[in-house]
Amino acid sequence: MGAPKTMSTARRRRVTAQDVADLAGVSRNAVSRAFNGGYRLRASTVERIMDAADQLGWRPNMAARAIKGSPAHAIGFILKREPDLLGADPFFPLFLAGLERVLSEQAYALTIRFVSDETEEELCYRDWRAERTVDAFIVADLRDDDPRFGLLDEIGASAIVIGDPPGEVELPAVFHDSDESIRDAIDGWIARGHTRIGHVMGDPALEHARRRRNIWAGVLERHGLRSDLLAVGGFTELGAEDATREILAVAEPPTAVFYANDVMAAAGMRTIAEAGLRVGEQVAVFGFDGIPLAPYLAPPLATIACDYVELGEIAGRMLLAGLEAETVAPVQRTLPARFVQRASYGIDPQR
Repeated sequence: MGAPKTMSTARRRRVTAQDVADLAGVSRNAVSRAFNGGYRLRASTVERIMDAADQLGWRPNMAARAIKGSPAHAIGFILKREPDLLGADPFFPLFLAGLERVLSEQAYALTIRFVSDETEEELCYRDWRAERTVDAFIVADLRDDDPRFGLLDEIGASAIVIGDPPGEVELPAVFHDSDESIRDAIDGWIARGHTRIGHVMGDPALEHARRRRNIWAGVLERHGLRSDLLAVGGFTELGAEDATREILAVAEPPTAVFYANDVMAAAGMRTIAEAGLRVGEQVAVFGFDGIPLAPYLAPPLATIACDYVELGEIAGRMLLAGLEAETVAPVQRTLPARFVQRASYGIDPQR
């Protein structure tokens, strides 16, 4: 039997950042932040991490950091949404399909993280940037006074915006220009004699939901009509059902309803039918997105159709072109959206 191994003869396991985290009682990301300025860490926590690192004789590997300075060949997409809502939204599966098609052709990976609030969202952006986990970000679901734009500028990260960003934001952006299509569809209802036109909007915190609401209200105001038939559906089926019941229950209910997406429109049509009303005859409906199922609903759903696969492809090409050039120019590109008229859009309202 050979002699037992001693510290001098046994190969020592290399100390890692995780060992420091375990000893200090913190996460590995906290160790990373402690050695990158200590953002959002208490001074006592930073001190505890440094003490643990000293005890273990650990310091960040500068050679590894140099490697991390090279491209990660990954794009980050941080979403402040519930993961189970992703499949219910027709936008994301199609957009991601187009985006992934372009990224995979260039051997880039797409890294997605779901977060629950803005604090977790900010930390994820900072950690991914500090660790060089991704080379750039996709920014979607724009919000009022969106803090992500200032954050991206602060951490020096490249990004592309999916949506129409504020004028002071100098980032490339791509989005569908659907404003005129919505106006034309509502104007068409008014030309047919509709005066009670409702809107079931999406999440009020999101810029694109407010934009569709504002267009609806603006058209009615231009014609001297009231915009009181507004309810929030939150881009979900259950939300649309409740919102539809709400506006149908008023003293002067709508003869036409614009839904902020097709999923809500489909749920709304079912709710209208359950109320004993005929969609397309007594209550006209159109939605937004252009889901493949729209022509097969009963009646077929009129909609503002957008090509989200193309949107994803263009976003990917714009972002990769900017990374290759080592600068992402603040170019904005708009894609057309078109109104597809079908039976749910209706006939002249019954009098």
